[in-house]
Amino acid sequence: MNTAPEVPTVWNQLAEAMYLKDSPTAEVWMSERASFRFGRLRSSEGLPEVARPIVDERGYIVVLQLEAIPFVEQFFGKKKVSSGFYPVGAVTAINLEDEPAVLVTNPFDALILYVTQGDLDEVAYAHRTPRVEQLVWPHGRFDPVVYHLGKSFLASLEQPFHASKIFLDHILHALNCHLVSCYGCVKISTPQFRGGLSSLQMRRATGLLEAHLDGGISLQQVAEACELSVSHFARAFKRSFRRPPYRWLIERRVDRARDLMKQSSLPLADIAIQCGFADQSALNRSFKKIHGVTPGIWRRGEDSRHRLTRDLIQGTYPFQRS
Repeated sequence: MNTAPEVPTVWNQLAEAMYLKDSPTAEVWMSERASFRFGRLRSSEGLPEVARPIVDERGYIVVLQLEAIPFVEQFFGKKKVSSGFYPVGAVTAINLEDEPAVLVTNPFDALILYVTQGDLDEVAYAHRTPRVEQLVWPHGRFDPVVYHLGKSFLASLEQPFHASKIFLDHILHALNCHLVSCYGCVKISTPQFRGGLSSLQMRRATGLLEAHLDGGISLQQVAEACELSVSHFARAFKRSFRRPPYRWLIERRVDRARDLMKQSSLPLADIAIQCGFADQSALNRSFKKIHGVTPGIWRRGEDSRHRLTRDLIQGTYPFQRS
């Protein structure tokens, strides 16, 4: 059975509308591990003419400028809604039902986030707030929250195997909460929530995470197995384990790597892959953050302790008295 996420048609429409398909000057990266919720569009040349409107699509695209653009014109249908200079970090939130189009005559580099109404409704339901009917943000205004969250998305596009689905889902949920609060003008308060996961839910969640140490499972899949919404599950998991799911997953990877270093002589590069890390460097970073030393240093210390214990038991330690 093919379990690969289906590419939303909005991405094909966007590429066609902006003349990016088969363009030798354009580059497109897509977030496969995050179910194509975001992508990066870059071109060394501007558009030859006004991009064609995107039609028959629902949801929103949130555009974050990664490079300054001297002049942009934006349209909803035939109506011009914005024009002028867009700095680095400028954000535009566009309702796809407005049939958006754009004219950019200069090279551009932008992160595009695709947000569905369902994403917004999930946040509203979890926080018991009114449903957001429209995202509103001044065209081209800088948004520091989207800008900094965008850096995490960019890093995952540049090194896709270094970011797990669980982590990307966590960041996407944070982004959606920000959009509901600041763009939807809805006050979000943390619900009164005291309990953690039940024993059965804890077993289900940890069992799924253990079975996917590489992070190849989404937060929604684990939440559904516990019969909870994503927001409810994330809060309950953190209350039960004192850490969010993606952090628990990293720590479990490190625990497994430590066990393998104790029990085998496998090279660290092989251990890293077996424990769900993208490579040995990723293992080194996570291991050092938790244990304060690199895996190589830890393993040498463990070998020394093992030899010392063996010598003491056998009576061959040079300073041991008879």
